[in-house]
Amino acid sequence: MSDVTSPRAKLVEMLWQLKKIYDKQGDKGVRYIHFNTLLNDPAYRKELIDQAVVSSNPDIRELGVGLLTINTDGPLTQGRHGRTMGAVNPDVAETVGYKIASAKPPQRSVKTRLVAIIGVLLIGVIIAAIFSRDLKQAFAGTQTVSGSLRGEQIWTNDKTWILEGTVYVEAGARLVIEAGTIVKGRPGSALLVTRDASILARGTALAPIVFTSSALAGKRQAGDWGGIVMLGNAPVNTADAQIEGLVAGDTRGMFGGTDASDNCGVLEYARIEFAGFEVYANNELNGLTLGGCGSKTIVRNVQVHRALDDGIEVFGGNVDLRHILITGAADDSLDWDMGWTGRVQFLQIQQYAGVGDNGFEADNREGNYQAEPVSEPTLYNVTLLGMNSRDKYQRAMTLRRGTGGHFNNMVIAGFSGEAIDIKDSETVARIQEGKMSFGGLLIADIAADGKHYFAEEIGEHDDDGGFDEAAYFSQYASLGTSPQFLKVTQSESEPDYRVAASSPAKNNAVAVPQGEFWDEAANYRGAMRPGVGSSWTDGWTAFPLN
Repeated sequence: MSDVTSPRAKLVEMLWQLKKIYDKQGDKGVRYIHFNTLLNDPAYRKELIDQAVVSSNPDIRELGVGLLTINTDGPLTQGRHGRTMGAVNPDVAETVGYKIASAKPPQRSVKTRLVAIIGVLLIGVIIAAIFSRDLKQAFAGTQTVSGSLRGEQIWTNDKTWILEGTVYVEAGARLVIEAGTIVKGRPGSALLVTRDASILARGTALAPIVFTSSALAGKRQAGDWGGIVMLGNAPVNTADAQIEGLVAGDTRGMFGGTDASDNCGVLEYARIEFAGFEVYANNELNGLTLGGCGSKTIVRNVQVHRALDDGIEVFGGNVDLRHILITGAADDSLDWDMGWTGRVQFLQIQQYAGVGDNGFEADNREGNYQAEPVSEPTLYNVTLLGMNSRDKYQRAMTLRRGTGGHFNNMVIAGFSGEAIDIKDSETVARIQEGKMSFGGLLIADIAADGKHYFAEEIGEHDDDGGFDEAAYFSQYASLGTSPQFLKVTQSESEPDYRVAASSPAKNNAVAVPQGEFWDEAANYRGAMRPGVGSSWTDGWTAFPLN
């Protein structure tokens, strides 16, 4: 967990603490705090702080005094969803007793007064209907969810579900989300499945489940909300592991154990859009975070689109990924560490030109490169696609900090930096140990001239003990051979990942392992079978700009 270093970050952290104390200890003056409103509405925030200063609860009063000195005007979510409070804010009225002063009515006849009373009552009913959360949601077909979920919860597809704050699927609980359901996250929200809970979110190709921003289409941005976190009891190489991006000390963020077959649940035919909310500076949630999830977890046919941090980050465990699409991640598309040993087949990554660093960023464990279990995933049928960025130095793969891994039948193209960078002598050693291998690689169109596949590392730039990447990979890769994408210039909004029937990707593939997980017929390089008229991404994926 990163330290809170900026005044804004400190303010957000203290406001969160205030909400948690109110939730746990209570205060007769405040029934419930809407954290999203607290971040975005300066008038609501000021009223709550003023009330906290005079609270009878010493913990609340202490925080109120501290907040009084650092509170700033304006929204705290970078202005993406700020709103101007009118004469009456219904959230303020609901929580801190905001009242409207009314003038003394003029004297009228009994009949006139009766009509007036009836009129006032009718207006009151109308206003209540407008501002009542339940009635408003009933008419709009929405349901706001916050706090803890227990037992079995079913989110039906006949309404839109709105996340407010971090929604925890608590230990022993099960969240079922129907195919075709839309879930929208407000700023600062996230869906977290704790390690003794589960989720069943099984969409279909015709009715995917969509997790997206609560902002209006056209105004959505990466980082509008937090994303999805799934935690389990499978082995990790870090004691007392706690997922990043959450408030420090919350035990519901802990993960890892001894059950390699642990089941975090099912996520299938689902899109996750505009996620990765910044909790503090340099501390964001990812689009999809998997911590200590075991082999019985199902994650397949999932798209993560325009995440503020990583598209998918895997912290240990041995969860498998299949038919995964990651587009426009602002950091790395797929990131792993803490001893992940899962399997991957059919992974398509598109790194956009203006954002993002690596297609893969892979670690074993920061600070202890030899930690056990060693990160050692096995991957087949992967395409890493860049867009020849002129603004960013982007690598297809950065392998470092002692990670292992087996990389087979891959197409790598269009990156402005280099294809593969192996860092640290401990990572190079994984090759000699049999914990890292490569086969069936097709690499083309790398660097400004399209032909510099690996960076020269001489003197102080040598970060791998003299390992010659160009010489090594010449044994396992077809270099400079175009994969023949049907759409030569890829688009962010209308990409086409298919390759021609004549593509060299159909040749020189490594045999796919046998087993229930693997499609042994995928005897080609890359995520797409050469010459197909349609691809596995058709129908359920989308590529909105905002």
